[in-house]
Amino acid sequence: MLEYKIVEKAQFTVMGKVRSFNADNSYVEVPRFWEELMQSEDNVVVGMYGICLGIYGDRLDYMIADNYIPWNDIPEGYETRVIPAGTWAVFPCRGPLPKSIQDLNTQIWSEWLPNSKEFKLAGNYNIEMYSPCSGDPDNFYSEIWIPVEKI
Repeated sequence: MLEYKIVEKAQFTVMGKVRSFNADNSYVEVPRFWEELMQSEDNVVVGMYGICLGIYGDRLDYMIADNYIPWNDIPEGYETRVIPAGTWAVFPCRGPLPKSIQDLNTQIWSEWLPNSKEFKLAGNYNIEMYSPCSGDPDNFYSEIWIPVEKI
């Protein structure tokens, strides 16, 4: 049984870089996107969030983002997105990245969501929230947020 809690979150805005991926190889390509962006000279985000903005057939749009600060300029190549207020199932995750978050993501979509008798998906997106690095990559803390509504 997966550990999770149900929380209400207010609308918030994020700013980051978006790329489109083939859903079939996203577990390989998304970590490469993270590595590329984190090593880039013009990177302006620390990567608080990894957001699947939607799955469209075999494509998914993924954003590496931070909270948007309205008085800051949006650099060229970066975008803002509004995350709507709503109810979220929040799943904690501990362990080395990207394996721990990918394993949890697979469990949520293949086991928890299809078998939930209380909740159904309430949007075509989900959020990975990453805490600041504590120095121990084997015990890294992150979360996956899934928008849900009561059945």
